[in-house]
Amino acid sequence: MIDRIVRSAKVRPDLGRRRMARSNADTDSEPYRLANSASHLLHRAEQLASDRFNQLVDGSVTLRQFAVLAAVAENSGASQSDLVKVTGIDRSTLADMMKALEKRDLVHRTQSSDDARANAVRLTQSGAAVLSATTQHARAADAAILDLLPRTKGKSFLSTLAKLAKLSVEQAEKAERAAKREAKKQARAAREKAKPKAEKSGRKPRR
Repeated sequence: MIDRIVRSAKVRPDLGRRRMARSNADTDSEPYRLANSASHLLHRAEQLASDRFNQLVDGSVTLRQFAVLAAVAENSGASQSDLVKVTGIDRSTLADMMKALEKRDLVHRTQSSDDARANAVRLTQSGAAVLSATTQHARAADAAILDLLPRTKGKSFLSTLAKLAKLSVEQAEKAERAAKREAKKQARAAREKAKPKAEKSGRKPRR
């Protein structure tokens, strides 16, 4: 989840600017301190969990690969686009991961019955076995972070992360809708621009 939140900033480059504008007046003259950096501290927490997971699984899968397998198990038959939203992993990275996991016979991709342009992703028997064998290690990776906090603080920490993840998804969906509206707007403008030329030449504009 932490990894997902950190990468979501790529979806909205303007995300965080309101906070930055509010704080710049007080901090521009101060040196940047990693100890006060939310992104850096989230990365450190993620690295703690990732290191613990890697120690336990002995390199069979990474924590990110485990997250993909878990997402596929939870959303069997989902498209890769759906898995991008669930995991927060960008499209190109997830596509590369899918190729690697499929090559290892951990996932199987077939044409989606709902959309011929999309692939439906499911775990193979081997993938389900790997997921089952490493689930306890993923829980240990979570514990590597949460056990350092008092129980009440741990619950509050998880709640904050869940809220951030939800907001990042909403921001990404909002940006995607805006991009589609802009694309339609530009397409209409291009058609309108082509009309005078087509009328002048006596040809109908292409649709």
